[in-house]
Amino acid sequence: MSVTDAERPHARPVTLLLNIAHAIDHMFLLIFAAAVATIAADFGFAQWEDLMPYGVAAFFLFGIGSWPSGRLGDLWGRRRMMLLFFFGIGASALLCALARDAWQLAGGLALVGLFASIYHPVGIPMIVQHAAKPGAVIGINGLAGNLGVAVAALVTGYLVQTLGWRPFMSWPRWRRWWSGVSSIVCR
Repeated sequence: MSVTDAERPHARPVTLLLNIAHAIDHMFLLIFAAAVATIAADFGFAQWEDLMPYGVAAFFLFGIGSWPSGRLGDLWGRRRMMLLFFFGIGASALLCALARDAWQLAGGLALVGLFASIYHPVGIPMIVQHAAKPGAVIGINGLAGNLGVAVAALVTGYLVQTLGWRPFMSWPRWRRWWSGVSSIVCR
């Protein structure tokens, strides 16, 4: 006998948070790429292209960090790893906002990539583990992740113009911490 969503009142809030996490995961990885021209000018780079290599570690760690993240999810528990995702990516965003040079920014971005690597091997198994229709659930989750990619440039462009890149980089920290707290409440 399987457990239905009606028998698990926490299932919908957790699923919603995991879909939000997927959007955040992809969106935050692309904030740097969308704001690089503004950040490069702030750091005194003549061309934005000269700052791009400082973001490579973020994508490298996003990929390579998936295996240990999945393993730690199996050992420590997926819920704990998702809490680490929310709090870690928020703290990393703050480090990026506080960066005073390109190398500090590179370190913060590398941490963003490392914490972002948690989502796919940990969040996806969580979202489908009790799903009656796993194909539909994973389809909606994929949509959420791709919406994060789609809106990254629009949201980043608008907020960087209105707030600047530093406040914008720290702004997602508060949203992520709220999501982290929500995930504690929605056990």
